[in-house]
Amino acid sequence: MCMATTAENDSGESASGSTQKSLKRACDCCRKRKVRCDGESPCGPCRKATIRCAYLQAPKKKGPKGLRSARVLHALRKIDQSATLAPDSPLSPVVLQDGFNQWYGSSSSSPAPAPNHSPFDGSMATSTPAEPITTGYGYHGPPEAQNYATPLQMDPRGVPINQAMSQLWPAQPPRPPQYYSSALDPQPAKSRIPNQRFLPYVQLFFEHLYFIMPVVDQQIYLDPYLYSPTNYMPTETYGFLCALSAATLVQLDAATPIPEMEPLPGRPSTAAEMFIEECLRVRREFDYIGNPTTVTVMTSFFIFAYYGNKESSEKAWHYLQEAISFVENLDMDDETLMLELDPLEAQWRRRIYWLLFITERAYSIQRRRNCRLHPTIQLPLAFESEDPRLLHGFVNLAHLFSAIDDNFVSIWKGSARRKALCSEPWLAETQRSLDTVAHSLSDITETARIDISVSREWLHVLAWQMGVSNGLVCDKGQTGTGRLDYPIELARRTVNIIERANPLVLDSHGIGMEQKLSDIAGCLADVLHVFSGDMSDTFLCGRQYLHLMLNKLSMMRGKESRYLRPLVAKAGSILDNNVPRGIAALPAPGFNGKIEEEEGNGRVGRQLQWAQQS
Repeated sequence: MCMATTAENDSGESASGSTQKSLKRACDCCRKRKVRCDGESPCGPCRKATIRCAYLQAPKKKGPKGLRSARVLHALRKIDQSATLAPDSPLSPVVLQDGFNQWYGSSSSSPAPAPNHSPFDGSMATSTPAEPITTGYGYHGPPEAQNYATPLQMDPRGVPINQAMSQLWPAQPPRPPQYYSSALDPQPAKSRIPNQRFLPYVQLFFEHLYFIMPVVDQQIYLDPYLYSPTNYMPTETYGFLCALSAATLVQLDAATPIPEMEPLPGRPSTAAEMFIEECLRVRREFDYIGNPTTVTVMTSFFIFAYYGNKESSEKAWHYLQEAISFVENLDMDDETLMLELDPLEAQWRRRIYWLLFITERAYSIQRRRNCRLHPTIQLPLAFESEDPRLLHGFVNLAHLFSAIDDNFVSIWKGSARRKALCSEPWLAETQRSLDTVAHSLSDITETARIDISVSREWLHVLAWQMGVSNGLVCDKGQTGTGRLDYPIELARRTVNIIERANPLVLDSHGIGMEQKLSDIAGCLADVLHVFSGDMSDTFLCGRQYLHLMLNKLSMMRGKESRYLRPLVAKAGSILDNNVPRGIAALPAPGFNGKIEEEEGNGRVGRQLQWAQQS
């Protein structure tokens, strides 16, 4: 419906001369105050008077203009003040309509309440509580005057749903459901999660996960005002906090006491599901794809972290790639453009880029996918950060995964050229690079030290498996990384790391740590199976290392890891009944499609038997 007029606007002001620009329909407040309206949403006079600007009243015929401007302005402010004092009570369009009818001095002109019908049957349903919007219809004033009042629900045609507006369209017969997509079918809007609900989970993030993902500014997101009931968050900030809270909950799982949260009506019973559902809902309400920011990147990343910890690999990969696409759209992979930014902003962007680089490398290897990000920009500066020890560990982790080149990913993925790429000099250089990169780990946080150390042994295991698969590992007096029992040495290093680690710090790495320990233990089990008759100290120690890693997996993040039972079944008689307590009597379920069984450890076991026989 067109709101602009070419000759005369709704407030009775005529357009004189060809030089005067045609004015859009005047808002309700300007019409009653007899003030010139600029037709914007919100309009200038309403912004200046700090009152809510709305376009609710249907155009009326010319006639007496009603109350004087000062009295109307006083009434508007009084209603606005009463709504502000009661933020929990929804300010529905019906309430607004009643208020405007009082100003017009008549209640008989308002139409009778219409029942809830399809938006195409000539009547409109009253709206339910939803988040206030800051542009267009339903704007409720400047940020300092905003609260949790209900905005206008939008009809698919772009017009606020209000009973008075139903007169403007002739009645039409209901259309069948297949006529229009469900995306256009207006659904009852939900009120926002209260601000204060986020704070406990944001604090948990900074206590346990910030050392792994140092991309969130504490000065901004630990500011108490952000979580006060009177602060109206921008939609993008609100969605970001939903994603961060959901990822924090599933990554820590039962590793640490989680603040209990009373379920909200009409939402999932678990807090993590509620947060992720709310994040995805609010993202549909604004154009985050067309206007990406660094907050957009971080939101997609934390959605990835949520689904990654839930092991929904397809969804996780989608949102990781979405975050990378935003990085590319923002030119965060261009060092030249990065140098043109404010130095502080550039440092935060570097952190985000390298976090995605590390994450994509690790996840691409685990899921046998291609990598898009490369080390094209400089690393963030550790000594100019708020915590040099933390950033020093983060930079070391980035160095470690930078040693994994595209050849490594292609060979592990199993491309047709892997035998041409995987040569003995390349394998030896890769193993050497993993040992020389990030070799000094004394001046970093424990969280970063565990992450780097376990990741390094994990990458060693994968490189060794690629050597076995390509016939580069043998048992003919070879020493170093080329010998068949090398995984026993790697398992010893891993056990030393995890046995000395603070359990809570180890658990804070989420499902990724469980996957890495599972890969190392699975490779060790393959080696022990091949040398099952060997009773030397080396292989007896290997069995003990396997037992200790299974024990650790039996209590990861406060519960039994889902990787434990498949490993127990795989180890079989190697454990000599020396299995974690309570596991031996339980049936081992099938290994549900894990790539390590199909393409990794199973193939390595066969190659080990061939290498031993040769």
